[in-house]
Amino acid sequence: MTPVDRYEAMDRQREPAPHIVLRQRDSGALARLDAAALITQYAVSDNRTLVVLDEDTPYEEQLHLALLQQGDVLDHVVIGGPYANGVFRADGASGDTLRFRFESEALWTLRIRAEGRRGLGGLPAGARRRTGLLAPHYLILDHADHR
Repeated sequence: MTPVDRYEAMDRQREPAPHIVLRQRDSGALARLDAAALITQYAVSDNRTLVVLDEDTPYEEQLHLALLQQGDVLDHVVIGGPYANGVFRADGASGDTLRFRFESEALWTLRIRAEGRRGLGGLPAGARRRTGLLAPHYLILDHADHR
């Protein structure tokens, strides 16, 4: 996983609800997500892109991790919620794995599957999936509290 600049924010809003439209620079493909600010993005194998976004709302911050391919949202996981504050800090990336910190010094590890799998659950407390229950899951999230 390496940092890239494949997508740019075309339209974004915080109120009344967070919303952002990203445009892929080379193809013009559009992706619409319920977030407000693009933080960073990483190239993933198979021409996919992991975008990291937030809602740009102090004290109710939510971190969004979305896997995109040509503007299509393959998977979308959110961490945080009301009265949460946090700042995304990358702690290392290799292969299809990203380690980061958000909401304290707790270490999160995100792994990306080559093929999506269907099923329920699979996310630690404080995280939830934005894609439908029947959608394939590509993002695997682990949380270890290292205080």
